[in-house]
Amino acid sequence: MRLYSEYRAMARETLEGRWSEGVLMSLVILAIAVVSAAPSVIYPFIGLNDAVAIWLSPSTDSLTTLISLLILSPLEFAMYNAFMGMVRGSLGEKTPIAAMFSFFSMDWVRYVKAILLEMVIIIPVSLVTLGIGGIILSYAYQMVPFLMRDYPELGAREALKLSRELMKGHKWDLFVLQLTFLGWIILSVLTAGLGFLWLLPYMTTAEAHFYQDLKDSLIEEE
Repeated sequence: MRLYSEYRAMARETLEGRWSEGVLMSLVILAIAVVSAAPSVIYPFIGLNDAVAIWLSPSTDSLTTLISLLILSPLEFAMYNAFMGMVRGSLGEKTPIAAMFSFFSMDWVRYVKAILLEMVIIIPVSLVTLGIGGIILSYAYQMVPFLMRDYPELGAREALKLSRELMKGHKWDLFVLQLTFLGWIILSVLTAGLGFLWLLPYMTTAEAHFYQDLKDSLIEEE
C-alpha cells in the first residue's frame, strides 16, 4: 500500500478543477440528511409542546430511518461510485452529479439489499461486543459500494463476502487513512459543518484510490 500522504495527494490531483462538482454531490447528500431530520428539530418552533413532540418523535424517527435506508444510504453508495469514475476518468460526458443519480437509479435495489444485510450482520454483533465488533465489521464492508460497481453480477451477500476478503489485513490501513483527515474534520465542525462539503469529496476520493490499489493487488495475486 502507498503512504497515506500519497492517497491524499492523489485525491487532490483527481479533484483539481473539479472541486465544485464534488461539493455539489456532498451538498445533495447533506441536504437530504438535514431535511430528513428536520421535523424533530422544528417541533418546538411551530408551537408544539413537549408532550406532543415526544408523542410524534417515534414516527419521525421511523421516517428518518426509512429515508436513510431507501434514499440517503443508497445515494451515498452511488456517490462513492461517481468519485470512482472521476478517479478512473471513466465518466465520459456525464458530470459526476449526473453519474451519481444514474448509479442510484440503476443499482438502487442492489444497494438497499446490501445495506439491509450489513445492518442484519452488524447490529447484533455491535450489541454483543459493545460496539467494537460492529466497528470492525463496518471497515470490513467499506469496499462494498465500489465492488458493486465493478461487478454488476454480484448480489448483496457476495459483495459483502468479497469486501471482507479484500479488507483482510487492511482495515487498520483504512482507519489510519481516515484518521489523517482529523484536522479537516475538526475544521469542518468549527465551521458549523460547512467544511464537510469539501471534506466528503476529499476523503471519498482518497478511499477510491485506496480501493483501486487493493483491487490491483488482488488481481496481481490471482
